[in-house]
Amino acid sequence: MKLSIDTCALSQREVLLTLTGELDYATAQHLRTAVTNAVAGDIDEITISLDGVTFVDSTGIGTLVVARRICADMRVNLRVCNASPFIARLFAVVGVSEALGLPQDSGLSSVPKPRFDKAAQPA
Repeated sequence: MKLSIDTCALSQREVLLTLTGELDYATAQHLRTAVTNAVAGDIDEITISLDGVTFVDSTGIGTLVVARRICADMRVNLRVCNASPFIARLFAVVGVSEALGLPQDSGLSSVPKPRFDKAAQPA
């Protein structure tokens, strides 16, 4: 499945990008282009809705994090919302939830706790 991005102006200074499909190596450039086009306008905020995203790989995660950093440098707030529970858990495990503006507890309740095998630890 490809990535579809719907761009909608929520106000004169706020843009919503609604993603549908897969955010991965093959489609990340589409997101980069959409964010670049949005930032080219005189805006204060970009919201990226992941409501229709079914898959995210490391390139997709990296693209979101870099977009957030570039927007911050340009004094544009970028936040991510509507991540599925699976994707929210993925972001939590990778450690990017806060950087992407997701709630701190988003997906954390079902992240497995690390288990340590005492026999495998050096004495």
